[in-house]
Amino acid sequence: MIINTTAGKTYAVTPQTDCTVSTTEGVLIASCAAGEQMLFVAPGAEVEVSDDSALVTESFKGAPAGLSAVWGSIKKVSASLASKLNSSTFNAHKADTTVHVTAQEREMWNGKQDKLTDSAGNMTLAGGLTAAGAINANGGINIPLAVGAATDTTAVNRMYAAGMAGVTGILTSNAFLNTDAITASGSSTVTKTVPYHLAGIKVPKGTHSTIQARFEVSNPQWNYSSFAGFSFLWRATNAAKLSFGIGRGGKTIRPDLSIDSYSIIPANGLAYNHGEILDITFDNVRNTDRNGYTVRVREIFALNNTDSWQVKTTTSFIPASQNEPVPWTIAKIIYQQKSVASIARYEDTGALWLMLTGGQGNNLYQIATCRGVSNFETGVGVSQWVTDVVNNAAGDVSVYAGTGEYTYYQPGGMNPVFYGLEAIGTNAIESEETADFEDINIPL
Repeated sequence: MIINTTAGKTYAVTPQTDCTVSTTEGVLIASCAAGEQMLFVAPGAEVEVSDDSALVTESFKGAPAGLSAVWGSIKKVSASLASKLNSSTFNAHKADTTVHVTAQEREMWNGKQDKLTDSAGNMTLAGGLTAAGAINANGGINIPLAVGAATDTTAVNRMYAAGMAGVTGILTSNAFLNTDAITASGSSTVTKTVPYHLAGIKVPKGTHSTIQARFEVSNPQWNYSSFAGFSFLWRATNAAKLSFGIGRGGKTIRPDLSIDSYSIIPANGLAYNHGEILDITFDNVRNTDRNGYTVRVREIFALNNTDSWQVKTTTSFIPASQNEPVPWTIAKIIYQQKSVASIARYEDTGALWLMLTGGQGNNLYQIATCRGVSNFETGVGVSQWVTDVVNNAAGDVSVYAGTGEYTYYQPGGMNPVFYGLEAIGTNAIESEETADFEDINIPL
């Protein structure tokens, strides 16, 4: 039963059965046998007596000497005991081997820690190393080489390197510039610098010229091609436009049109086919505010017969000083694609790069992404190019051209040349826009 009390006052309890007196929180104050009497000091406003028939009466107005101090000690001890674990909980924790480390395990761990790194921070592993994420080795990776070979961080096994170089050579083929077949409209002249290798075309002051050139190749393909890319020597000393077709389908060449017209369009009245055409315009106008040159690439392609031909226009910007004009500094035009393109969707499979000479810190710029061509391309990929020159300079404009090189897919249908160029080149692309193809045919 609950007895109302006044804190600090003394009460007498006379039970008929054995009973206890406790606080309402369960803290034991006193115990009393049946028929005896016991005094206790009330710690608060209520106490609980276990014998409902016990007689509880106030005994004194004040507490007996020392009882208040005793009660204070009792509360401290009770609070301390309440925070202790019982024996069963403690024994269960002690027996848990997951959360505890044995002396033997600690010794093994310390031994492994000592072996992970030495005083200089180096690590030596007896077995292999597997990592789910990327491994960063900014200081380089030391590759063990054959006996007698150098073992510094820049060395590569010579035999493997020679083998890979051989593979690179095997999976490419030369395209020889047919210097005898180069034509140039107007009063331009063609000089065979090295027959079937190099040529120079001179366009007189104030004239327009359409230059056409072809490559001689061994036609190393059958019904399905393994064409993965092409690069060739080309540069011009003033404003010019370079056009060439890739892959399947006829191409119609139209000479002596304005610089914004299309010099090559799909043949047979724009009949649907799988190949595509790339049209690159160099205006040779230096942006003095941005310190460089704008290059425009127009890609003509068709995904299906219903949508017919589309044109994707890509604008790129190449940083260059006054002494590094574009297209004067171009050394090579490069087209590569990472894998076989789909004939039904646009996947940015291919890309177009310029390799520049001059004093630029970077000399390889990606100027467009391209759809690419599928394996169902019975031609060699690129077989000719067309250059249009508009000469507004004070003197002659020259176009220098040379041989090319075809790239073929390596086993597995991938082209490591694409990934290599993408890794080391600079992406100069600033905008891309695709629209229905509308023919621009403006004669001079």
